[in-house]
Amino acid sequence: MKNCIGFDIGNHAVHVAVVKGGVVTEGVTARLATDLVKNGTITSYEAMTDFLKEFRRVNNLSCRNAALILPAPLCYTRRFFVAANNRDQLLFNLPYGFRDFITDDKSNYFFDCAVLGGVQNDEARPPELDVLAAAARKDVIEDYMTMFRKAGFKLRTVIPQEFAYMNLLHNADSKHRHGILDIGHNSVRLYFYDGFTFEGLRVTDYGCNALDEVITGHFGVDAYMAATYRENNLNGANAIEDCRAVYGAIALEVLKAINFYRFNGGGTLEHLHCCGGGSRNEVLMEALRNTLPIKLTDMSEFFTNKSQKAIDYPLIANAAGAALQ
Repeated sequence: MKNCIGFDIGNHAVHVAVVKGGVVTEGVTARLATDLVKNGTITSYEAMTDFLKEFRRVNNLSCRNAALILPAPLCYTRRFFVAANNRDQLLFNLPYGFRDFITDDKSNYFFDCAVLGGVQNDEARPPELDVLAAAARKDVIEDYMTMFRKAGFKLRTVIPQEFAYMNLLHNADSKHRHGILDIGHNSVRLYFYDGFTFEGLRVTDYGCNALDEVITGHFGVDAYMAATYRENNLNGANAIEDCRAVYGAIALEVLKAINFYRFNGGGTLEHLHCCGGGSRNEVLMEALRNTLPIKLTDMSEFFTNKSQKAIDYPLIANAAGAALQ
């Protein structure tokens, strides 16, 4: 699609990227009400529909084509090898790659994949395809499609985060080893890519929400206001001692993930591309720089054709990757 709006609906905020002719022309972020999304699941589709309607009106979004990042809790993503001679056989075999994860009827799921390459084992066996595959429940996709339709959009693409980053890498024709550090609200997720190929993911059990809990206790405010304190560093919230302890814990987990990747044959990363709301916390970023033996950078490398408008690329990177599908 030449023109599309990418949506990344997180637990804390909605990030949107408007793409025209393959170029991100606009990026918008808006906070969500507390608990409208919990652990990636929308708690009220009606309320989210109303939010998207108002979001569309306020930001004058005229394009109807929409693409969506499907949250990790709502889909399965796996890399594996599968025998296939054509597209139909490939799609027929995909569900078997999820047999250890999906226990109910596989007809309840949509399956799709990106082919990463081919492997010829020996002459006695047919060649296999190296695929990054995804599976999501049909009723979940249908709920999202209905929600977007009622909000005035037509949902044309739904992809996991792993695929979105692959799209950005292809868009920039960037072929070295990449680490992408997504510092989100509920978790910190470190993705590993060798060129365009997804190699692995490590996830922490906490993200910026751990900072919000500390700020809530320190200042006696509710969770929504605590996030406001954190995002704007009100009253020096980001520098309080208990927040620094969280930064240290996050940095240590990221360091462990990098070492695990290297010691298991993943090679050496050139740098880490940082994105997500936590990448705007300078005290956290400084803790990461002081702990990690690798350069930290932003997502600008993935956006070679930049709009003249000021766009916060680290916040809308996932949404842009969806719109570039």
